[in-house]
Amino acid sequence: MLITTKGLVIRETPVGDFDKMLTVLTSEHGKISVFAKGSKKLKSSSFVCSQMFCYAEFVLRKTTDVFYINDCTLIEGFFDIRNTLEGSALASYIADVARDISTEHTDETNLLRLTLNCLFAISKGKKPLPVIKAVFELRAVCYAGFLPRLSGCDICGCAPLPTYFFDIDSGVFYCEECYHARAKLFEDEAGKISEAESIYAAAHTIIQISPSVFAAVIYSLSAPQEKIFSFTLAEDALHDFAVFCEKYALCHLERDFKTLEFYHSLVD
Repeated sequence: MLITTKGLVIRETPVGDFDKMLTVLTSEHGKISVFAKGSKKLKSSSFVCSQMFCYAEFVLRKTTDVFYINDCTLIEGFFDIRNTLEGSALASYIADVARDISTEHTDETNLLRLTLNCLFAISKGKKPLPVIKAVFELRAVCYAGFLPRLSGCDICGCAPLPTYFFDIDSGVFYCEECYHARAKLFEDEAGKISEAESIYAAAHTIIQISPSVFAAVIYSLSAPQEKIFSFTLAEDALHDFAVFCEKYALCHLERDFKTLEFYHSLVD
């Protein structure tokens, strides 16, 4: 059976001297494994389309648990990503996250569009890498099912706030008054709370952010895909926004990424 689908190569693994096993992110089939026979040969018709970050239309032959390339046509190669080591490192991290949170036999339209938009922004070099990274992390983790509650203080409902205290683990915001009241509840000075509650309080990570960073969070999650980078932040606020998004993503994805460590080794 042949199927035609558009997909983005988010992983390539050499198999023998001439073949590759690809992980391809598609809209309608989700994440699929594709065997690219002979694709390492320069004269192969799949040589270009089987490269990392290439977005192509694939004609695939399906077997029990893997697809084989029957034909392919390149749509976008994003070759300019490789112009800088930092851009290439960020693109690799984005591909890793996309591969981690995507699943088979599901609609991954939103994640695919987000990933393509981020790769396009990196390749064109018109948006700061920290902005691209932060927006991707925030939206990707929300597509994975971890949308923060953004209506205001989770206890009193107050909004807008002069300062926001965000509980990374729970995905909720507090006003300053409610945050301090909550923190006091978990104090163990007088031994009034259980050991379990003390462990819970210690495990939660709180980040304090400004209204401008909160506005960037709201915008990043609500903007149409084609306008997700159309905002600006002062340098300090951008740093706080980047820290917020990375901590939130890593907390809920519950894993580390070697590609992220490499990216930080280049830019920090």
